[in-house]
Amino acid sequence: MMLSAVLLAKIAVTMLAVVGLSLIAEHLSARLAGILAGYPHGIAIVLYFIGIEQGVDFAAKASIYAIGGLGANMLLAYVYHRLCRAPGLGDVLLAAAGGLMAFLAFAALLNRLHISQLTAAAITLAMIAAALLLLRRAVNVKVVKGVGISHLDVLMRALLATAIVLGITGAAGAIGPDWSGLLSGFPVVTFPLLLIIHFHHGPAPIATMVKNYPLGLISLLVFTLTVSLAFPALGMNWGTAAGFAAATLYLILLAPLVRKLS
Repeated sequence: MMLSAVLLAKIAVTMLAVVGLSLIAEHLSARLAGILAGYPHGIAIVLYFIGIEQGVDFAAKASIYAIGGLGANMLLAYVYHRLCRAPGLGDVLLAAAGGLMAFLAFAALLNRLHISQLTAAAITLAMIAAALLLLRRAVNVKVVKGVGISHLDVLMRALLATAIVLGITGAAGAIGPDWSGLLSGFPVVTFPLLLIIHFHHGPAPIATMVKNYPLGLISLLVFTLTVSLAFPALGMNWGTAAGFAAATLYLILLAPLVRKLS
C-alpha cells in the first residue's frame, strides 16, 4: 500500500511539473519556462528517493556526481537545440537521439574522474558559460498560440518523465552512487518539455528556452551543491529542504534580472 502511495506521488509531482512548464511556455513565455525548467523538480525527486532507498551516505556521494551531471544536462539541451530544425516527429527523434548521446557520452567521461564538489561545480559552470556564449545571439520569441494540449499529450509527458525517475531510482543499487548521481542530472522535467514544444512549435521557441536555460540551471547547481553538504549533516528531509531553500533564494535574486531582460 505504501509502495503504491509513493508511486502515485512520483507520478503526480512529475506530471504537475511537466504540464505546468508546458502551459507557461505556450501561454506566457518560453523564456520564463526555460528559467523555471532549472528549478529542482526531477533531480530533487530522484536524489530524495535514492536516499530513502539506499541511505543518506549513498545519496550524499551521488549528489556530488549529480553536480557534474548538470554539465551533461546543459550539453544535452544545447545539442538538442543545434539539431532542432523543424516541427514534426522525425526531427524530434533526431534531436532527442543526439541530445541523449551527448548526455551519456559526457556522463561516461565524468564517471572516469574522481570529482569533488569543487571540480564538479567548475565543470558545470564551464558548460553553462560556454552555452551562454554560444547562444548569446539567439532571439527570444513567444510560442505561437493555437495548438491545444490534448489528454494524450498530458499522459505521454507524465509517462516519460515518470519512467525516467523510476528507472534511475530503481537502478541506483545496481549502478552505484557515481552513475546514479550522474543520471540524476538528467533533465527529467525539461526533456519531455523540449519534445513537446519542438513537436508542436518547431525550433524557434526551443532556441529561446535553451538560451535562457543556463540561468535556471544554476538553480539546480545551487540545490545540488547544498544537498551534497546538507545530507550528511541534516539527513534526507532537512537536507532536501535546505536545498530547496537555497534554490528558491537564487531564483528570487534572479527575478530582477529576468524583469530587466523581459
